[in-house]
Amino acid sequence: MNYRHLFHAGNFADVPKHVTLIALLDYLLQKPKPLFYLDTHAGRGNYDLHAGEAERGGEWQQGIARLFAANFKAPALQRYVELIRQHQDGADYLRSYPGSPLLANSVLRDCDRRVLVEKHPEECLALRKALRQTHTSNTSIDDGDGYHALRAYLPPKEKRGLVFVDSPFEAADEFQRLAAGFKLAAERWATGVYCLWYPLKAGGAVNPFYVALKQSGLSKLLMAELWVRPLDAPLGLNGSGLIIMNPPWQLDTTLRTAFAELLPMLAPEGQGGMRVQWLVREERPKT
Repeated sequence: MNYRHLFHAGNFADVPKHVTLIALLDYLLQKPKPLFYLDTHAGRGNYDLHAGEAERGGEWQQGIARLFAANFKAPALQRYVELIRQHQDGADYLRSYPGSPLLANSVLRDCDRRVLVEKHPEECLALRKALRQTHTSNTSIDDGDGYHALRAYLPPKEKRGLVFVDSPFEAADEFQRLAAGFKLAAERWATGVYCLWYPLKAGGAVNPFYVALKQSGLSKLLMAELWVRPLDAPLGLNGSGLIIMNPPWQLDTTLRTAFAELLPMLAPEGQGGMRVQWLVREERPKT
């Protein structure tokens, strides 16, 4: 196992990712019918920010630590920070950072079905422990491959839901695997909402990914990106992005407002940027 998110939990890339995840779920939960939630790369669920791995890099100090005590105008940021505060076991300081399974579990209802997939056995065991107290009969935790899960669990019996794909990008061909897995999943369940995370680094590795999605035949693809350093800075991770398929109405406005308020906090030196725009907007005419 090469990748452990504990080194990176709560960093500047986790913040917009999880702001978006919560906003998506909140929009979908405005309707009463049960939802399906699939998290393909779920991780360990909860991350101790004072463990050796997290303190070694201290990435959370440039991420969630800058937001924890702040007041925000954007409702999506208010909602996200409040959920983070609720996961501190009564402490008024940052003790831990909840990953996507715990954040989603805080929002979803008992009637909503969750499938959480984590490939690495140690992390999967930690996820089961993290969810033990709040585990419902509608929760399945699978120690399998996240990309295989896109075939195994789709389409779901529910009519509505969210597929959250947060790949670790530890493989050289991760962008290609992500594009191929997404296309297959969207063909199997065309009406589902999808949210895909990806890194922004120097060298333009993301550019063929954009092209592949534009040529995939898929439509209604919203792109939301935030970076804290120039995109060509040779320092590793400069920013991150999300592709959302079938986004709820007005999600683009919600994210644009939230990211605009978030950017100066995550990139106080003024070298960052953001964009929320359509990668592919309309359905393409059938031939």
